Amino acid sequence: MFDHIVVDVEIQKTIEEVPNGWEDTHLLGVSVGVVYEYQTDRYRVYGPNDTQALRERLVAADRISGFNIWKFDFPVIWELPGRERVQQLGPKTNDLLRRIWLALYLKPNEFSSLHKNWGLDKVCRATFGQGKSGFGGDAPKWFQAGNWAKLVDYCIDDVRLEKRLTDFVDQYGFVISAQGEVLRLDVEDSVSLLNNVV
Repeated sequence: MFDHIVVDVEIQKTIEEVPNGWEDTHLLGVSVGVVYEYQTDRYRVYGPNDTQALRERLVAADRISGFNIWKFDFPVIWELPGRERVQQLGPKTNDLLRRIWLALYLKPNEFSSLHKNWGLDKVCRATFGQGKSGFGGDAPKWFQAGNWAKLVDYCIDDVRLEKRLTDFVDQYGFVISAQGEVLRLDVEDSVSLLNNVV
């Protein structure tokens, strides 16, 4: 059976706690990772000491869906600086945010004001009327305070939302912007098909 998963991670440190902000993906640390498995219809939770097992799970999958996983979650999980890429995952990565930016003819690795307003919460609220259960910037604070229940619950909710968005895009092929514009996502595998812009 085809092994399709959805993944999301939360971090141990806030962006403000590391010297170079978003570029210090190797210093942020995984506080919790959650994987949804289509095969089993189950959510798997990985703690900060389970990063090797999480890496192995991603490598084993046939397709990995998520939101901003190519430039953020993967380098955090592999402790790579500067948002470096985990190239072996490229051909099976279905990064919905990257697909959105490419559909807008934006360079996916150069952030500008044109890239804004396409966060997971805004896209999901506009596309099917359901948003995030919290703010991701709070997750490192929950980790540092030992608030495991809130942290894990939040990450599971994000994966549930990303799964719903993945299913929607797979079925209908578009998302809706906060302004109500329909954006078709015609590129199925943005990473493998567009390696020239990686």
